[in-house]
Amino acid sequence: MTKGNRAEWDCTMLFYAILFSDCIHSLNPVVWSNVDKLRLFRNEEFAHIARGRLSDVEFQNAISKVENAFLALGLSTVKIQDVKTQTCFPTEQLIHVLKKVDDLKQEQKEQQRKTLEEQLNSEASSFCILPPKPSHDVANRDSDVSKIIEQLKALKNSTGLSYLYLSGNPGSGKSQIASLVANNFFDEVKGSTSFVMTLNAENSKTLMESYATFARHLKCPEYAVTNTLISKDLSTDEKIRSLRTLISTKIELYSSWLLIVDNVTNMSHLDGNLPDPGNGQCAKGQLLITTQDTASIPPSGSFIQHIPVSKGMEPHEAGSLLEMLSGFNDPEMEKEVARVLDYQPLAPASAATYVREVRKNKLTPNFGWDDFLKKLDQGKRSTTEAMLSGSNPSYKKSMTAATTLAVKKTITMDKVLEHTFHFLSVCAPHPLSLEIVVNYITKVNEELKDPEILATRICKCSLLLFEEDDSGVYMRVHQIVHDVINAVMKNFAENKELEAVDGVILSFYQVIGHALVEDDSHTLIRTKNIVPHLVTLSEIIDGLFSEEGITDAIKAGLSTPYDYRNYFQTLGHTCQKHCEFRSALRYFNATLRLTQCDDVFGDEDIVNAYGYIGTAHHALGHLQQAKECHDRALTTCLKKLGPEHIEVAYGYDNLGAVHHDLGDLQQAKKSHDRALTIRLKRLGPEHVDVAYSYNNLGTVHYALGDLLQAKECHDRALTIRLRKLVPEHVNVAYSYNNLGAVHHDLGDLLQAK
Repeated sequence: MTKGNRAEWDCTMLFYAILFSDCIHSLNPVVWSNVDKLRLFRNEEFAHIARGRLSDVEFQNAISKVENAFLALGLSTVKIQDVKTQTCFPTEQLIHVLKKVDDLKQEQKEQQRKTLEEQLNSEASSFCILPPKPSHDVANRDSDVSKIIEQLKALKNSTGLSYLYLSGNPGSGKSQIASLVANNFFDEVKGSTSFVMTLNAENSKTLMESYATFARHLKCPEYAVTNTLISKDLSTDEKIRSLRTLISTKIELYSSWLLIVDNVTNMSHLDGNLPDPGNGQCAKGQLLITTQDTASIPPSGSFIQHIPVSKGMEPHEAGSLLEMLSGFNDPEMEKEVARVLDYQPLAPASAATYVREVRKNKLTPNFGWDDFLKKLDQGKRSTTEAMLSGSNPSYKKSMTAATTLAVKKTITMDKVLEHTFHFLSVCAPHPLSLEIVVNYITKVNEELKDPEILATRICKCSLLLFEEDDSGVYMRVHQIVHDVINAVMKNFAENKELEAVDGVILSFYQVIGHALVEDDSHTLIRTKNIVPHLVTLSEIIDGLFSEEGITDAIKAGLSTPYDYRNYFQTLGHTCQKHCEFRSALRYFNATLRLTQCDDVFGDEDIVNAYGYIGTAHHALGHLQQAKECHDRALTTCLKKLGPEHIEVAYGYDNLGAVHHDLGDLQQAKKSHDRALTIRLKRLGPEHVDVAYSYNNLGTVHYALGDLLQAKECHDRALTIRLRKLVPEHVNVAYSYNNLGAVHHDLGDLLQAK
């Protein structure tokens, strides 16, 4: 415009020159107004509209505006009249031209889209997405992490996908170990194009959402991801497979990768939903799968390995975690608490959080680990777990809640493990021979008879721990698993409890029955691992076979009263040999109640029961109760069997031992004299039981100060034992020891030596 070449002006320039520039001065208002109307008409109806059409009425109104303006300006309207009366316009031709324009623009956009998509498909950037972090610090688990990293390196296979399974009970720290391993993996490959991704495989929905996140991190087309997620025609599994297809085209761009498949509760839900091992695009990757479903883990091989982590942290790691999270230091108690909590990561975290928060309360600033252990003893573990579970976004279930869910699910899905848990519910949380459990299952379920298959299925349960030594394979459970199993099994019908108790009793009886006829040392070795379970079982027996419940127990039980009597005596004697006298007393009391409530038993059975109870009371230091029991037994023996029956001799021996410990030595001597007289007459002078009587008499004479009589008795006992027993027998050693004590007090020190 400044150059004055009006041939280069457009409408905008023309209107500006007429209306707003200094080119024309004192413009007539009528002229100015009509020119401005033409300007506005041009802008509103044509210039600023990309596409448009006018109806007949709109067209006539527009023409009238232009015509009126031209008339007001004194301009010719001939051409306007031509347009106004025109009946045909080249609309179709214009539409055709516009379509060509649109097609060219669309073609250009498609080309741009393809170029951009090619750039996206060829672009790969590293990323690391780990499992959610808990709301608290975690232990480093250095030993476990190193072991798993070494296994991953050994599994690395350039020709195919490899799998490493981490199994464990709820709260064992599977996810956090996987996170620590993955973080280490990513640090080692930072120089290359690589990724770590976590899929939440708790259920199909969480898995699908994780795959969508995965696809976006790989920069798959957003429209494809979104369309898949919102599709109403696809099931969740179909959406997962569609997302997998998108992802597979991008994975091959990475030189190495690790995919964590976390929180798998049921391996069957993953069928077809994981990267295909036969897909060459996945050859550079590895899968780290965390699961409770140990039974479904494939056998180990060149590209599959399995590492269980149920045993938990190292003791020092658990102690350090307790100190770090609780905010105070008590090394000795931390060791004890860590042991009680079985070194399971979630358990110390819950415990430390609880103690820390309680100590913040002005009423309990000195609350410590001993107070916490008292809470556990009171059965308040779930209360102590609530504080952490309510504030932990990565694991909202408490240890108790998660374990309960796992136990219930296991019972529902596996009959073998249901029987196993029934067995464990009446046992202690101590190692237990796998063979005993397998034998129990074969007896309570006729359909389950193959011991090898049963053992294999039991060993694949992540809630159970296993250890092996020269005597066999042993299984055990963490304390919390034991507590949960007991709680869950209480909901079963009472006849189920009796069935389980009956089977457990028989299983233990069969294992230890023959051992009792062997020498004491061998018996102790063979039965030592059973005793903790016999102690727990004795408490259950004491309740089921109480005076109020014994009749119902006999009616509902699977064994006869006679069999129960034999079982309880055997289990009681085993407890007695291992100095578990209270448990022995429970078994012997149950034996007495059996003999008193059923006509199948005679006086001799009652005598034996009182004798066993008396010996248990004696061992516990209950001397008056022991004397009362042995008096009853002896009185019945004398009445029913006569004064010279061999059982009477045992009665006198038992009474003599009690009198000795009560300090009534003369009465003790009298009892042992009577026992010796009966045995000499009925058994002869060379019988080992006669030696036993001489030994008892010698002990009483020694206590009375009658050293020569004591020496004579112990000499006779030793002579018989040397003839009837091997020189290395423990009773021979007892005789030598007793003689040595007598020689010492006689002043014959060389002989004593």
